[in-house]
Amino acid sequence: MTWLYPFLKKLRAVAHRVRTWPFLGRSAFSLALLVMILLATQGHHLDHPPEVAGYDIQAGKLVAQQGVGPAGPVLKTVSLLLPYLDSWMLVGGAVYLFILLRQWGNPPKLVFPSWVASISVAAWAISSDIAHQLGAMQMTEMGEPLAMTAYWMKMVMIYVACICVPLLIHYYVRSGALERYTLRTFLAPLVFCFVAFCSLWIIMDLLDNLKEFQDAKSGLGRVVKFYFSIVPFIFVSVMPASLLLAVLYTLTKMSRANEIVAMLSAGRSVGQILQPIFVVVITVATMSLAANYHWAPRAEGNREAVMRALGAKQKDSIMASSVLHRDPVTDRVWYVASLPFSLRGERLRGVQVREVGKDGKVAHVIHADSAMWWPGGLWRFYDGQEVFYADDKPTEIKPFPLDAEGRHSLEVKNFEETPWGMVSYALKPDYMGVPEIVSYLKAHPKDSPERLAPFQAHYYHRFAMPWQSFALALVAAPLGIAYSRRGAVGGIAGSIFIFFSILFLNNLCLNLGKGGHLPPWFSPWIPHLLFGVLGVLLLHYRSQNKDLPKLSLGFLSKRKVQLARPRNRSAA
Repeated sequence: MTWLYPFLKKLRAVAHRVRTWPFLGRSAFSLALLVMILLATQGHHLDHPPEVAGYDIQAGKLVAQQGVGPAGPVLKTVSLLLPYLDSWMLVGGAVYLFILLRQWGNPPKLVFPSWVASISVAAWAISSDIAHQLGAMQMTEMGEPLAMTAYWMKMVMIYVACICVPLLIHYYVRSGALERYTLRTFLAPLVFCFVAFCSLWIIMDLLDNLKEFQDAKSGLGRVVKFYFSIVPFIFVSVMPASLLLAVLYTLTKMSRANEIVAMLSAGRSVGQILQPIFVVVITVATMSLAANYHWAPRAEGNREAVMRALGAKQKDSIMASSVLHRDPVTDRVWYVASLPFSLRGERLRGVQVREVGKDGKVAHVIHADSAMWWPGGLWRFYDGQEVFYADDKPTEIKPFPLDAEGRHSLEVKNFEETPWGMVSYALKPDYMGVPEIVSYLKAHPKDSPERLAPFQAHYYHRFAMPWQSFALALVAAPLGIAYSRRGAVGGIAGSIFIFFSILFLNNLCLNLGKGGHLPPWFSPWIPHLLFGVLGVLLLHYRSQNKDLPKLSLGFLSKRKVQLARPRNRSAA
């Protein structure tokens, strides 16, 4: 082990040299740009074409598949840029990590690299989503009508979520010394609470579902991928509690050290003292809004579908089981044993399609172990057979032919049914993002108000729920500020009571909106408005150096009037 100490010493010297070498970060960034230019000159997009839903790429050009219209300028641009963006995410990501390690502790040097990294991630995420979701231009993943406005709003949400972090770094750099100190004091407990709550949530969920993972013989990689896919849902779920405790802890700590009194003596108002905290709260609420627009509810629904599939010992996810659908136009009857939550690489299991002739008798039946659907109306059935009938008696049984890949499959291009059309009346709005809810409302405009109320309530709930964090921070801030030494037990107890109260009101008002007892556009905002007004009132009391109003129940019990006794009985 005599070599260990000299090796660590040399490693420390190399790390110090890397951190102090002039212009090394700019050199690495220039080298990354040179690599991208070299890839462009070599025709990287021709050798590594991207996957665009609904199109085949031949010699760099998009060739439409069956039933899909010609590609527009957006798809052509995306198909050209996406291979380079994929490479840039690897090369530029390594450069950004290098710059982050080199300039850690020097925020002014991180502003420009953070902006470049966030814009690059946004461009890559938007291009990937367009290539996978907008490829068919007419149908989405499961065949629901595409709501273009909601879809492009989804792209805006991706961009907003990506630029939140560089905006926060830019605000930190432009702030004064007191604002920076408050930000550092607040961000440390916020990160700790968020990591702690996330770890606790994952551990509790893993303990509940460990048996299902073991029975399905899921490896560590699949378990990690499963929990990584539900990060947006975990973020939206645990962030309000993390912000509440972080705000309360930070302000209580600063109050007990008389730091708030010192800031007030320096001429700062309560609003100016709390400004950095509320900047972080608004930033986090904006990121929650972007996540809750589509990814958080979809992640929650995918989690339920995967656990349902593990319980049934099936590889794919299960959104719905034993689906029976009769198309009123084609008069075909479909039976699907299990329908996956997502059709990206997953199949419908146990599919049977029954066609009826003009005489009302069964004429043709397709039995398949699995099936897949592509935008444009293409169905492909795997591992099954066709049965032809005459007078309700089978006359011919034909196994599926072998395809180019050596599998028994049957390709059908004239079926108009879509997976979404089979399960649209069984969908739950709890697991649908805004684009899916808009598609549902667009496809069922004549349904009864009672039927549409849950979808409308969840539509507005997607925009209202992220601001729960802001309402909690408004109430927690005056509870944490104190102008004298006192314990933090009262503030913590009050914040816990407020947290569970807003959760109760949130579920109550959402259910009232789903049941049609309150307007769906108003019911999700009621808890935030109530606690927001309460927080503003408490902040007004605190800014005026007044004691917070206390809830007294003394009026419930009537006290008896007692005569004061003299101290010296002999004198009386």
